[in-house]
Amino acid sequence: MSRYKIAKDIGSGLLYLHHECDPHILHRDIKPCNVLLDENFNAKLADFGLSRMANQDNATLLTTAIGSEGYLDPQCLKHGKVPFKRSSDVYSFGIALLEIACARRHREQIWDLYRSGGNVVEAADTRLTMGGGLDMREIERVIVLGLWCSALQTQHRPSMRQAMDVLERDGPLPDLNSLIVVNTTLASTTEEDASSAPAAGNRYDCDEAPLLIPG
Repeated sequence: MSRYKIAKDIGSGLLYLHHECDPHILHRDIKPCNVLLDENFNAKLADFGLSRMANQDNATLLTTAIGSEGYLDPQCLKHGKVPFKRSSDVYSFGIALLEIACARRHREQIWDLYRSGGNVVEAADTRLTMGGGLDMREIERVIVLGLWCSALQTQHRPSMRQAMDVLERDGPLPDLNSLIVVNTTLASTTEEDASSAPAAGNRYDCDEAPLLIPG
């Protein structure tokens, strides 16, 4: 699955920024539009215009929302000074994973499918499933990891080390059922925060951007 490799490449880049750079670096604008592919479909993170070095708490303070609408950590939409942490990049990574695997399907639709005990692979982009011969386990891992990374509460998200354990080392998939009530309860609150938040700077419209690759 080419998209699975792309997901791993993006995660590897973010792992390097968060855990291997000294000081650590926060990208602050993770989204498919900011991923470049070479001729061999190796993915590289790009557009570091919003990146910042993290302080001793692995965070930077924001007074206005910075990032791209739809990929921005809901915790960063609150008023006043809020910390943009590594977990905020992880949230954006999770949304990007869901888009890579499921195209434009709304995140809450995927949560509903997971909550009902359905097969989350049903939410996958039909272009991935029509031809057959794909590793459905890989698709499932990308989708479930995307849900985990995009948990609304920061303490429920994995680190990039944990995320890469899932993608690269076949680490166990988490049971997200304990997060479902939390995500459902906070969803309406998050929408209210977003509607009353200061205007976000440096936002980009990704609606017309193509997915990374068609298959």
